[in-house]
Amino acid sequence: MDYARSEAKAYGRKNMRGIWAAIPYPFKENGELDEAGLRRDIRKYIDELKIDGFFCGGLVGEYWTLTMEERRRGQQIVVEEVGGKAQTLPHTTCLSVRDTIALTQHAQDIGATYAVVGNPPVTTRDPDELYQYYKALCAEVDIAISLFNTGICGYTLSPELVARIAELDNIFCIKNPVAPEHTEKVRRLVGNKILVCVPSEQHWLDNIIDHKDQVFMSSPDPYSIQVPGRLLMREYTDKAMAGDLPGARAVRESLEPVRRVYMKWMDAKWREPSVPINVIKCWSQLLGFTGGNPREPGRPLSGEQKRALKQDLQTVGLL
Repeated sequence: MDYARSEAKAYGRKNMRGIWAAIPYPFKENGELDEAGLRRDIRKYIDELKIDGFFCGGLVGEYWTLTMEERRRGQQIVVEEVGGKAQTLPHTTCLSVRDTIALTQHAQDIGATYAVVGNPPVTTRDPDELYQYYKALCAEVDIAISLFNTGICGYTLSPELVARIAELDNIFCIKNPVAPEHTEKVRRLVGNKILVCVPSEQHWLDNIIDHKDQVFMSSPDPYSIQVPGRLLMREYTDKAMAGDLPGARAVRESLEPVRRVYMKWMDAKWREPSVPINVIKCWSQLLGFTGGNPREPGRPLSGEQKRALKQDLQTVGLL
C-alpha cells in the first residue's frame, strides 16, 4: 500500500480512476485454477486493452466455488502479474466477519491497491448488525475498502445504511448495481465522502457528464465489447474526460450494435439476479482469452448456444 490507514479514504477517492474490469478466473479441465492462463489474460487486458484496474475474485471470478487457499492464490497472481501497470481490487467477502478480515488482511499484505467487500451473504439483515460487520472489518485493516451492494445475496443495503457505513475511515467507494433511484439517493446522502460507481457501460458516459464520475468500476464490458485496435469504450471515455462531449457521444453511438449483443446475452441473467459466467467465459475465449468452462456446479453453454454467440460476435465485427 502507498498510503496509511488515515489516508485510505482520501487516497482511494483521488486515485481510483479510468476503466476497470471484473475478471474471470480460468480453470483447467481437471478443475484446478489455471494460473498460467490467468497470467496471460491479465497481460492481454493491460497490454492490448489498456484496462486501468481489476476487480478480482468476485462474482465473475466464481468465488463461491473457491477454497480459501484458492482465493488467496488468485489474489496473489493478479497482484503479481499486474505489478505497477494498473490497480487491483480483490473481493474478500466471506460468510464470517473473521474470514472476511483475514482475506482482506491477505490482500493488504500482498500489496493490493484496495479491497472490495460485498454484502454479507448470510445475516439477520438488521441495519445495526450490518453496520457492525463493516465496522469490525475496518477496525482491523488499513487498506481502503469499497462496498459492493449486490442483490445476489438476497438483499441490498439501503441508501441510509450506505451513508452510515461511508463514515467509516476505510470506506472510500461503492459499486452499486441497483435501481437508478437507489443510486441517486445514495449520491445525495454520501455527497463527496465516497465514490459512487454504476457498473453499466450503457450509462457510463451519462454518469461522466451528469455526475463527474471518474471511474467505471466494474464489469466484463471492457474486455467483452473491445478488441485490440478497436478500443471504443476507451476512446469515448478519453474524449469525455477531455471535454469533447460531441466526439464522445459519436463514438459511444458507434458501439450500439455491440451493446445490443451484449445485452441480449448478459443482461437478463444479471437481472435474475445471477451471473452469466458461462457466457462471459465463452465470449472471452472467442476473443482470445483463456475462457474455458465454469467450475461445477456451473454449466457451459451448449454447442448450439456457442455457435449462436460466435455468429453474433462476427455480425458486429468483434471477430
